[in-house]
Amino acid sequence: MIIRPLITQNLTFKTSRGFLIALSLIFNALLSFSSSAQTILNSPLSYIGMGELDEGGSPTSAMMGGLGVSNSNGIYTNMLNPALLARNRYTVFEVGVKTELKDLQDTRQRQQVFGGNYHSLNLTLPISSRWTASIGFRPHSSVEYSTRSFRRLNLLGVDSLIYSYDGKGGVTKLTFNNGFRIGKEIYVGLGIDYLFGTVNRNVSTQNLSDGQYYKIQLENRIDYSDFLFRGGLAYRKSLKNDMYLNFGASFDLSSSLNSKQLKRFAIMDLSGINMINADTLEKSTKYIQNLPVSQHFGISLEKLANWMVGIDYARTDWTQVDNNLGRSTQLPVSSRWSIGGEYTPDFESVSNYFKRATYRAGFSYSTTPYDYLGNGKYAVDKYVSLGLALPLRNLSYLNIAYQIGKRGVLADNGLEEQYQRITIGLTFSDLWFQKVKLN
Repeated sequence: MIIRPLITQNLTFKTSRGFLIALSLIFNALLSFSSSAQTILNSPLSYIGMGELDEGGSPTSAMMGGLGVSNSNGIYTNMLNPALLARNRYTVFEVGVKTELKDLQDTRQRQQVFGGNYHSLNLTLPISSRWTASIGFRPHSSVEYSTRSFRRLNLLGVDSLIYSYDGKGGVTKLTFNNGFRIGKEIYVGLGIDYLFGTVNRNVSTQNLSDGQYYKIQLENRIDYSDFLFRGGLAYRKSLKNDMYLNFGASFDLSSSLNSKQLKRFAIMDLSGINMINADTLEKSTKYIQNLPVSQHFGISLEKLANWMVGIDYARTDWTQVDNNLGRSTQLPVSSRWSIGGEYTPDFESVSNYFKRATYRAGFSYSTTPYDYLGNGKYAVDKYVSLGLALPLRNLSYLNIAYQIGKRGVLADNGLEEQYQRITIGLTFSDLWFQKVKLN
């Protein structure tokens, strides 16, 4: 069963001109913002592989601790499991932005950083009664870190070496997802992502023993450009009183990404801006980037247009991914649990606006592959989330998600992050290319 709009009318290819203009303006503004905005500031923990991975999902799932593998109400777009797209019978346009305030602390200092970026841009189109497709644009990963370490050359500690590790860049993905209904409440999906972007990582040294006013730097640039594939499954069991039990799973079908690598040796001044001399060690060559491979599983219970509770589990294998710190230790297999739910007091209320709003909350707990000190203790990331979906015209919503959490413990991991995130999204739903008759 799909939730019907509150207002039905005769429609033959009818979409308001103002709605189309609004979509066009938002699309252009978002593209402009994405090309100029500062990325979400990371931490030294973004050194692994392609960097720190975007959580994925929609602003709706961000409200519920990242929940979304098994649940979808057919109004918003499910970005975690492509199979569930088949439940969308309306054309849906979604756009979002996010901000993050983060406190970072190690054993020597504390720092507060703030950044923002676009969250996602997505258009969902029902192709037939059994097939729904979506196209989108969102961040995949980001790298931004700068760390320093010192090494004494003698017992007195008079002469020292300074090691610097710097990384910057990111990878964006264009998505083309498809959901198919192959039986009564049985769904399968296929996601195709095109990834592109550049990541620069530099390692430099300066020897203070001879009064050097320059530093020696090894530069490593990787340009990414390739396709990745994902699969999805979902099943929905009808119970009594408009209640449903939902099952879902999604899984990565790709474990590597083609890219090109360029290595260069350079002598820089202390500012790191002016180059004194440079020599290309390795021209642009083909490079295979090994990727973490994930499987996601979820189960949820819902009462149609009223409430939903669910739990997701994800397993990610990092064992083939480079740690980029020169360590021989193999990265671990990480895991994540997400628990969340939503509640709509009265979806069809006319007299009370806030009864038509949807209230969401959730919790996420995950083990990570981040071992900053190299002592075998991997950072734990946990956060609580809250959110509100405010109804606009028809089945369109303003979505606001808030997350507060912590990653790592100073005593165990040598680095602790406390963060607050706000994600704001707009969901526009309408009937395109369809004829709706009066009941």
